[in-house]
Amino acid sequence: MSPQELHPLDILLNPRSVAVVGASTSDQETGWVARLRNFGYTGKIYPVNPKATEVYGLKAYASLRDIPDPVDYVIFNIPRRLVPRIMEDCVAKGVKLAHVFTAGFSEIGDEEGLKLEQQMTAIAKAGGVRVLGPNCMGIYYPKAGLTFNPDFPKKAGQVAFVSQSGAEAMRFVFLGHSVGIHFSKVISYGNAVDLDAPELLEYLTNDDETEAVACYIEGVKDGPRFVRAVRTCLRKKPLVILKAGLTESGAGAAASHTASLAGSKATWEAFFKQTKAIPAITMDDVADVIQAVVRMRRPRGRRVALVGRGGGIGVIAADICERAGLKVPPFHPETREKLSRIIPEAGAGVRNPVETTLGLGGAADFYERGLGIVDTDPETDLILVHMAVDVYGGHQVDLHERVAYAADVLADKAKSLTKPLAVALYTGGYLDTITAVLKARDRLTKAGIPVYPGVEAASRAISKLITYEEVARKYSLAK
Repeated sequence: MSPQELHPLDILLNPRSVAVVGASTSDQETGWVARLRNFGYTGKIYPVNPKATEVYGLKAYASLRDIPDPVDYVIFNIPRRLVPRIMEDCVAKGVKLAHVFTAGFSEIGDEEGLKLEQQMTAIAKAGGVRVLGPNCMGIYYPKAGLTFNPDFPKKAGQVAFVSQSGAEAMRFVFLGHSVGIHFSKVISYGNAVDLDAPELLEYLTNDDETEAVACYIEGVKDGPRFVRAVRTCLRKKPLVILKAGLTESGAGAAASHTASLAGSKATWEAFFKQTKAIPAITMDDVADVIQAVVRMRRPRGRRVALVGRGGGIGVIAADICERAGLKVPPFHPETREKLSRIIPEAGAGVRNPVETTLGLGGAADFYERGLGIVDTDPETDLILVHMAVDVYGGHQVDLHERVAYAADVLADKAKSLTKPLAVALYTGGYLDTITAVLKARDRLTKAGIPVYPGVEAASRAISKLITYEEVARKYSLAK
């Protein structure tokens, strides 16, 4: 396929050459040129700075027009007043795509910013230059060595994230990385004068490197196209959407952030009801759902077996699961009878929730001996283990070793289970319990188990996954 036939996002994600206009000589280790070189981009990089002859070991050019070779992709790192003129240079140079990192346009609400944005957009449209931004971080595509943050992991994954906010894009990458989720592509698109959420979703729907998509949006310009893009995506892969700006205060903040018209709460409630997109209300919520999507085997139904220490904790967990849309049915009598043989303690429940025996050592013992029994129960579809590390208050001398041992046993036992498994680790407020939980989380996520900070987050994410699967089955039957 010739460059003329490529989708603009193919050029954006696989540029043969990148020019950085406004390449800085003062922050060479963290500037755009350094980011590209150090992160592994192998194409040609052209720093553009009329006051420099070299940037980070590369020859610098006074202007785009002085670069002797073709340029696919240009990053604007310049004052806003210069943006229209540099866009004219892009047109003259035959640039395919411009990433306008520069802010200070329609999002700040002043007349000069709006005028400059309109001028830039008109020049780009007339000259055939596609625009990402302005006021955006741009692209993180580890496979191609593209990043807007030098600290992002270089390992590629199967999750794509489309974000109107650059800060939320960065936050979600680090959130995902903390639980072992890696990304195929992350695109921060800002004010969206050209490339917008619908077109980005259309592209990712057909992207073989992406198995699940998450999206943070503040507003959309083409509502019907966005609805079509969401529905099409959901027919092929899970899509989680965090729609910000649904309150009066949030809508005002969105307008001043990316010049977005947030839309009414009722409109967006209708959107989620009609499209069946997976809704999220915080970035943590997005990460929780994505964990379930990429790690959890699909439950056959909503019946959950709860396993953990503490009668009251189990009762509360059952209430939380029911409120989230899951069911906590009693175990089959044969299951209860088998469990009673290995839990001889007076008052310990075997009905569902089931209580593990005393201490973290007792929990590990139950994982080894009891989870297999729970796994065979015909009345349940999935297992949620909740480990109350917080009840130890950081005062147990060998807490780290005990938590690590329990996590190891659980991770190993999970290999033989036939039903989906998720884990909730209650952390508490003590440093020892926090660090012990983080280490256990790392062990469990490396074993492919979704891990949550509590039953509430776990049950909410699992319920949303099941709802998506129910919708996906209907889509499949409708084909």
